[in-house]
Amino acid sequence: MHETPPSPDPASTDSAATRAGGPARRVPLNLVYDYPVRWSKYTVLRDLIQNFFDSIPRTEWHRRFDHHLVGERLILTSQGVDFSYDWLIPIGASTKRDGEGQYAGYFGEGFKIAALCAVRDHGWQIEIRSRDWHLAVVSDTIKVDGRKLQALAYDIAHCPHQSADTVLTIAPFHDTAILESALLSFFYPANPLLGAEIWSGRSGAVYGRSQRPKPNHFPATYDSPGSGIVFAGFQALGSFPHPLVFCLHDYRSSDRERNDFYMMDVVKTIQRVVADLPPAAAVLVLEALSRRWYEHPHKKYDFDCWTAIIRTLAHRVAESPDERAHWRERFPDLLIASPVKRSDLPRYNRRRQALAWSRIAPRRYRLVQDGFLALGYPTLEAVCEAYDGFAVPRAPTGAEPSRIAILESLAKTLLGDLIEQVGLPPCRVIGNVFAAWQGMTTCIPLDGAGDSWRGLTLRYRLPYVAVDETLLQPGRLGPALSTYLHELAHMFGGDSSVGFGHALSEMLSRVIVHAGEIAAREREWDAPEGEPAATDPRGDDPAGGRRHG
Repeated sequence: MHETPPSPDPASTDSAATRAGGPARRVPLNLVYDYPVRWSKYTVLRDLIQNFFDSIPRTEWHRRFDHHLVGERLILTSQGVDFSYDWLIPIGASTKRDGEGQYAGYFGEGFKIAALCAVRDHGWQIEIRSRDWHLAVVSDTIKVDGRKLQALAYDIAHCPHQSADTVLTIAPFHDTAILESALLSFFYPANPLLGAEIWSGRSGAVYGRSQRPKPNHFPATYDSPGSGIVFAGFQALGSFPHPLVFCLHDYRSSDRERNDFYMMDVVKTIQRVVADLPPAAAVLVLEALSRRWYEHPHKKYDFDCWTAIIRTLAHRVAESPDERAHWRERFPDLLIASPVKRSDLPRYNRRRQALAWSRIAPRRYRLVQDGFLALGYPTLEAVCEAYDGFAVPRAPTGAEPSRIAILESLAKTLLGDLIEQVGLPPCRVIGNVFAAWQGMTTCIPLDGAGDSWRGLTLRYRLPYVAVDETLLQPGRLGPALSTYLHELAHMFGGDSSVGFGHALSEMLSRVIVHAGEIAAREREWDAPEGEPAATDPRGDDPAGGRRHG
């Protein structure tokens, strides 16, 4: 429930205005107390300070604006700035009638609404002095259709001495933490939240972040904390988790009640700023955003994604041959990996192979998005292929056909009902030594309703299976058979699918049941090429069973 603090006593404000040099003249504003707007203390302070901010050049702000507390009174002063109180009476009137993009405020009603919320909601008394006048914000009673309504008004008195400054007083005031946030929420070069300047232009600027922490009430983007700041229209409106400050000076909003940016607004604002960066500045920003180099959209319209920002920065760096060459020297091991859809099986399988190869590659590579193509970097697949890292199946040679025959024989023993139903795909050999995979196959989706095996739906036809040549060596029947069965299980799905997992479990259970036969075939597997496998002297066959006549 909203509680309305008691309104200031008109007599007390009258006396304050009278002390300025003479009796006060009341000016009604016809702004009723029920006007449906509720500003926080931070928003009220920000808008009051904003009027001072817009009257002083950015580079002189820290010298010509002053604030200090005297007891319970907050006094804000702008040196060498004066104006007529006539600008404070109409709604929508503002001294800022020209100079598009040069001001933090542009709605025109800021002082009037801020004064209403200060008096009505927060119990603050507002007084302001400039030139030869003194103004106190008070409440008044107006009649509308016979009804008495409480409304905002000014008591304005003449001052005997002309002032070249403007002074605003708020009392009683105790919210120093909120005041700090409001003061630092404006962009000016001497703002202590800014670090080293990276770039500054008419449309915006980019800075590093200083070591000074943000105040507790400082504007922040929901669910995106961090030291980074976005100033839009000279006001801090957003945050992000990188030590940079992005400023877009010509930003304009149509929403008076919005104080903080959503992440989509942060991304959109930063994108506009980086589009204007020269190559040398883009280098510094791109390096500072290294955590975003391999970021890709997670959905069709991903407005929070930084992909476009990184792409723009890479293109800006590439515009300078010197900066481009220097970047390549500092970051020589970047590889481009654009998103690949799982439905594109040929490209998806190549990507999986290339990723597996990169983990055992002779150099430590880092993957980045396709914006880095502008800097001349190769793709992951191109480098993998250059190093012969793809598993390219070949026909078996030498002793390999006999050992493959053992694998196929054991598969029929273990999975006879499955092999009888779908047949056994031919087995090939992975012969390149740099390939990361020890087994592979190609999954071709079956049309229509698939058959089933032991309650599992057959989803793919396998035109072949392949095992690494190092598995088809003496002493390696165990890993060769497990790899072979792994590839056969892909009839039921991909590596992460439930069907594949269940099929593999079923196959392994059959291996346990037939462990004796597998061990017996191991002697045949290990026999040198051209020699028969040794038989048991008691007349048992190599498979471990008794001979039958």
